[in-house]
Amino acid sequence: MSQSGNLNALLNTLTPVQLEAATWADGALMLLAGPGSGKTRVLTSRIAKLLVESDPASWRVLALTFTTRAADEMRSRISDIAPAQMDRLLVGTFHSFAVELLRQSGSHVGVRTDFKIYSTLPDRMKLLEEAVRSSDIDFPEPLNKAFFVLDGLRDRLVSPEECGKLFQSEQRAQYFSQLYTTYHAHLASQNALDFPAIIYKCHELLESYPLIAERYRRTFRYICIDEFQDTNTAQYRLIKVFTGKAYRNVCVVADDDQVIYQWNGASPKRLQDFRADFDADVLQMPTNFRCPPEVVHMANRLVSNNKLRSPGKRPLEAGKASETLEERVRLVTFDTDVSEAAGIAQDIKQNFLTRTGTVAVIARTKGLLEGVKAALTELGIDARIAQRRDAFESVPYQWLHASLLIANRRSDEDAFRAFVESGNALWGYEADADVLISEAALSHGDLLRAWVTWAKEATAASAHASSIVVTLSKSLADRSDFHVFCRTTVNVFDGNKGEFENAFASVDEDAGAWKSLYREIIATVGSDAPLDTFLQELEMRSKEPPLRDGTIPLLTIHSSKGNEFNHVYLAGLAEDILPSFQSKKEGPNSPQLEEERRNCFVAITRCIDTLTLSYASRYGTWARQPSRFLQEMLQGQSGDSSYHA
Repeated sequence: MSQSGNLNALLNTLTPVQLEAATWADGALMLLAGPGSGKTRVLTSRIAKLLVESDPASWRVLALTFTTRAADEMRSRISDIAPAQMDRLLVGTFHSFAVELLRQSGSHVGVRTDFKIYSTLPDRMKLLEEAVRSSDIDFPEPLNKAFFVLDGLRDRLVSPEECGKLFQSEQRAQYFSQLYTTYHAHLASQNALDFPAIIYKCHELLESYPLIAERYRRTFRYICIDEFQDTNTAQYRLIKVFTGKAYRNVCVVADDDQVIYQWNGASPKRLQDFRADFDADVLQMPTNFRCPPEVVHMANRLVSNNKLRSPGKRPLEAGKASETLEERVRLVTFDTDVSEAAGIAQDIKQNFLTRTGTVAVIARTKGLLEGVKAALTELGIDARIAQRRDAFESVPYQWLHASLLIANRRSDEDAFRAFVESGNALWGYEADADVLISEAALSHGDLLRAWVTWAKEATAASAHASSIVVTLSKSLADRSDFHVFCRTTVNVFDGNKGEFENAFASVDEDAGAWKSLYREIIATVGSDAPLDTFLQELEMRSKEPPLRDGTIPLLTIHSSKGNEFNHVYLAGLAEDILPSFQSKKEGPNSPQLEEERRNCFVAITRCIDTLTLSYASRYGTWARQPSRFLQEMLQGQSGDSSYHA
């Protein structure tokens, strides 16, 4: 089928309001799209239509998401419809978009093309400590706490000079201004960025060089932003400086009932700001095609207690017919958190392991999920708590990653030490990183070549070491064909799977993560992208492995966002847990407690078929009352099953 045929087939599946959104012409548009309303299909349709029905040589479309998984899914869907137009689409996260602009034009603000990204907290803390040691700052506070203050300042695009306006203490303001300036100077000396600095420097680029911003506006005639309600101040200001005063072809998909990242700078008010700043029209997509009608009605009753909502916001409408063949919503109570975890595990084993469909357990905190994981493990059921991994956990893949880092930056002593340490553990060498650094400094300064020269004469315990050294020498040290090195090394790991798995923990998980990441990055940047581009993309992505078949995902509410499952368990619906104790202290009508209510709203709307709610009378040594959200959700509810286990 032709691209036009693919597009028409997709458009024919849309509802009238979805079709109106997908075919919207010029001008700013906000789609108020509730959970399960088909927003991804609408965005995909809109972007595909813009690409297919325009001159291929004219302009490009920019699509921004909040997770690489969402970006990869959108890219895949659009590629299925309009494969010949994919070079006209840039889809990615805010950070990957900013990285792309800095690769092209960052030299104007002191960022060279091959900049390094520091994504892990230990690496960033080490940089901050180095910056403080190299200066005369006598900082009076713990640096780990100060680091989060620095991140907050940069997430609001506060400059070092503006710090004084935000601190009551003049001395504290001066300390943070010095710390901020010193840390950014240290990043610049390393030609490196961390996540907050990526957005900060990109905003600086576009604000300081309006002609560059105008060039990008001409290139990207249309912008589509998913999950707009999650934007923080820096991300929103980046969009504003990118678009300028006249540019209005911005389509955002948002839901103020799903703002659950206030701690990261998100705010329900941002939707109102967008409508005012861009003179945006609004289309509402309230129909929920995912959840059972019972859950849709519960969600409406729950969130109607919030005051911080868009004016005229329509309640969710059930898009699925009501079915009475089985109970859709259950409330189960337990005596203790231990019995709650055991009861959930037993219920999963009895009711869902042999049925088709996905099962997930969701809770407000990771601590509750640990108990459920232990209970499932005791029953012989594989389960994993979903969480971002900024680094590989196994020695083989740590070495593979370190090899690429030192190949890209031949004089990077930190990367070289990680490379040598993991290489010694993996291959059985006894290399001394400091000695090799000193030897390289006296000659060519190339640390990778120094190691290769040393390794060719050294004795290794592993039988695979010599062939790997030859491959590394030919593909990385002599020329930058990192694809050959990656394939050869992974083949060695796979071909001797038992040996490596017996010797090193987490190899199988890291192997799955590496292969998924490699495919995704190549699909994003192309197979001809240079090594520094590949590494920049790798640093921005989680190294969490894909779930094995049969593994039960255990998710915090924040990590569950954007997912859906046939059968959902929401555990810990007790006061001081959901809502949290901290939010309750702020008062019953506080923004913090309203966000907790939105957390509950997000959690229950992940389900496709059934929802099981649970709480215990005691968590640890503390007695707990049922969550107020239970009463709000279930008031007047009929047909749900409630029992004590």
